[in-house]
Amino acid sequence: MKREKQPLRNIIKTGVLNGLFFATMMALFDYFNHESFSLPKFLFHGIGFGLFMAISFRYRYIKDNKD
Repeated sequence: MKREKQPLRNIIKTGVLNGLFFATMMALFDYFNHESFSLPKFLFHGIGFGLFMAISFRYRYIKDNKD
């Protein structure tokens, strides 16, 4: 498999969407455990996880077509 770098726009979009989804799930988890909503905790989860996912998905793997 060949490794190709993705455009910056796709990397940022992936990071923001994954971070927002993770932060929302963690906020719902806190809500169902009767904890109060914390904006700094929400931002930390969103930015931290989003940055990690953007870095880990910066490359796209392409299957080599050797027919």
